[in-house]
This record gives sequence, C-alpha cells and structure tokens, in this order.
Amino acid sequence: MTRGRLSLKICGTARPADARLLDAAEIDYCGIVVDAGFSPRSVSLAQAQAIAAASRPKVVILLCKPTAAFCREVIQRIRPFALQLLCAEPPELLAAIRPDAGAEIWKSVHLPRVPAQAPPAAYAEAGADRLLFDARTRQDGRIRFGGTGQVADWTRVREQIRRLPHTPCFVAGGLHAGNVEQAVAATRPHGVDLCSGVEAAAGRRDPAKLAQLLQSWRNAKQGV
Repeated sequence: MTRGRLSLKICGTARPADARLLDAAEIDYCGIVVDAGFSPRSVSLAQAQAIAAASRPKVVILLCKPTAAFCREVIQRIRPFALQLLCAEPPELLAAIRPDAGAEIWKSVHLPRVPAQAPPAAYAEAGADRLLFDARTRQDGRIRFGGTGQVADWTRVREQIRRLPHTPCFVAGGLHAGNVEQAVAATRPHGVDLCSGVEAAAGRRDPAKLAQLLQSWRNAKQGV
C-alpha cells in the first residue's frame, strides 16, 4: 500500500507562465532548477524568484552541489517549501543545513546508484525529509542527473522504498500520462515527480500533455 496521501510534483519549471499552468488541485509541488549548468531547465536565482512567485503549488528549489551558504541564500530570498539536492552531495551537507534551514531538505538518489552518491539510508539518517528515486544516464561521457526521460528501474525503486519505512519516497524518471499508473502500482511510493513527460521541449510545458497526465494521475490515486 502507498503510505499516506499520494503527492504529485511537476519539476523543471523554467518560466512564470509554466508555473501558472500548475493550478490544478492535484499538483502539490512546483520544482525549479537553479544554477545547474548541465540542465536545459536551469534558471538563475533571480529568475527562480519570479517563477516561484507565480506558483500556486509549494515550491521546491533543486540545486546541484551547492555550498551551505548558497542554500541559506536561496531559502532567504525565495522561502521555498523545500530544497532538493540533485547531484552527488555528501550526507554531511544535509546535516549541516538541516537544523536551521527553515525548509524541508530533499535528496535525489539515482539508480543504478551513482558511485559518488552515498547509500539512500545515509541521506535518511542525515535528516533528509524525503528521498526521490530517479533514473540516471550517461551522455557525452557525463552522468546526467534526471530530466532525461529515462524510465527508472521500478523494481529497484520499490526495493529501496521498502528499506526506508520512515522516510517518504518519490518515484521519478521518464514518467508521463501513459505510464504513471503503472509506476505507482509497481513502486507504491509516497509521491511521483516528473518533468519531461509534460513538456513540448526542455523547459517548455505542454498544456495538453499536462491535462492528460492529470487524468491518468486521478486514475492512479484511485488504484492505491
């Protein structure tokens, strides 16, 4: 069984207009990638402020290998619901910023596991409020951390979720209207996180795909 209310996060929001599209009651979180050079959806901190101001859902700011000082600056300027650490950050960074963050701290974990990342349990023990299990792929000799459309290994995701009964876990990776119901049934997560499945192009949301996703999402929630 899925534990508690099933949550939906739409990530990679790169424009205020796309944030305003996320006005459906079913959407809980709006993800915004900040200063991640590898991501075509990355925006500056100033741009993120404008996007966050246009969002009805709770805002989650995604960062890649930030300093603790930058984490605090993001929280001070945007006041997000959560920071999500996206790359190979050490558990010590979570432990350093968690006590006085004023926001939840989430951590992406990629499967197959990235050697530079700690095991999922280490992030949970360091105080991660939620873990997000995503696919990872290698392009041009570099590891890509999410946003690639690559479907995660749902068997591995479900195994990890079972090992972390006290930490809310999301499933991500290549999700869209055509497979979100299967992903929920296969992994029994606390929530779902998706990006490319509702885009016309990277960083450009597709209203029709979003509407289709929300219909599938309603079906997925009825099945848990």
